[in-house]
Amino acid sequence: MIIYLLFRSRKLFYYKFIEIAHLNYIVEDIRKIVWVYRKYIPNWVIYSLPDGLWIFSLGVAMLHNRVFYKTAQVTYNIIFIFILGVEFFQNRYGGHGTFIGTYDFVDLVCFTVGFLLASLIGYINWKNDYKDKKILDKSRIYKKEIKKNLIIVIIFTILGLLPALAN
Repeated sequence: MIIYLLFRSRKLFYYKFIEIAHLNYIVEDIRKIVWVYRKYIPNWVIYSLPDGLWIFSLGVAMLHNRVFYKTAQVTYNIIFIFILGVEFFQNRYGGHGTFIGTYDFVDLVCFTVGFLLASLIGYINWKNDYKDKKILDKSRIYKKEIKKNLIIVIIFTILGLLPALAN
């Protein structure tokens, strides 16, 4: 969110929260200070890295500390494939200034790196903590994990859509 607030358009929906909290004057002052350094920050950090961080964060939230890691991984894989599909859809129908967004190959790279890192961390965690352990009351734990993942997906969907909303 810091990247959006400091380096992206003030017309993004996130900025409305800052205005409602009456913090826009502080953010504006900070923007003036950091703007001096903008020329040293590659465009991919400002425009593509947030996508990779989003999918990485989603994956860590979904895959960390899961008894039924494989079920969560399948769900995460489906989300990843859907996101890649959206990016390719942008290539065909999107464009700068559209709600659909703009296709960018670097977005695909950041999504993929974030996805792979979160999957690897989740797998290592599951392997070390749960793979060969006997689990009692599997059905209760399974239902609990499904509910958690549903909540996580809803929250991250909202967080993922907010930057696309503009005034």
